[in-house]
Amino acid sequence: MHNAVCSEIIKFRRNKMAWVGTLIIVTIPLFMIWNRLVIDPQREYMEWLMSVLMLNTLILPIVNGFVITSNMQREYQDRTIRNILTAPVSREKFMAAKLVVWFLWYLISICLLEMIVTAGCYTLFPVEFTTGNMRYALFLLIQNNFFSFIAGIPILWICVKQQALFYPSMLATLGSAVLQAAGLQVSEELILPACVCPWTAVSISGLVEVDTFYYWICLVSIFLCGLVGFMGTIISFGNQDQ
Repeated sequence: MHNAVCSEIIKFRRNKMAWVGTLIIVTIPLFMIWNRLVIDPQREYMEWLMSVLMLNTLILPIVNGFVITSNMQREYQDRTIRNILTAPVSREKFMAAKLVVWFLWYLISICLLEMIVTAGCYTLFPVEFTTGNMRYALFLLIQNNFFSFIAGIPILWICVKQQALFYPSMLATLGSAVLQAAGLQVSEELILPACVCPWTAVSISGLVEVDTFYYWICLVSIFLCGLVGFMGTIISFGNQDQ
């Protein structure tokens, strides 16, 4: 497993899309800081934070899907995946290692994003920069980003099914991003069905209290989505031949 993880780290380091993706992710808060300083200096703290969350909710799943799609597509196009399909190694360990390294890239990217958001809050809103406000802001972003990754695991399944193709996983990525963004606009009457859908549940989880029934539905929905996505990936990859 250790060798598989190290191998995947090398592949991600050589993947230009991973570097571009990280750059795009850290550009989100930088753009919002610039927007507040130059274009809309009257914007209040909470309005600014919700705008960051909205932009993050829309762009992050798209970048995340692009990165894993480019990584998998390159392996199928270069036919380096044949080494795994023909070698006497565990295909489950290979996919688990890919998921771990994908998450490590994602974790590093969102940590950079949240450091910039924290610096932006300190610079733009010194009065609102309190322990309580920052705890809420960081919890909201961390939870949203973590749940977004879990709900995005089925993209890996689609990448395995599509092999060298590109558009199926990208269409699914765009669809999930739109649903996550739409979750921020759900009316009160539609909260329950929105909690059941894992992609809208990503956004709903940040709008409801943690100890409510709705939050737990969101939690179950998101983690079931991730589990089904990973199990589907393992089964599909295990059934592939050369």
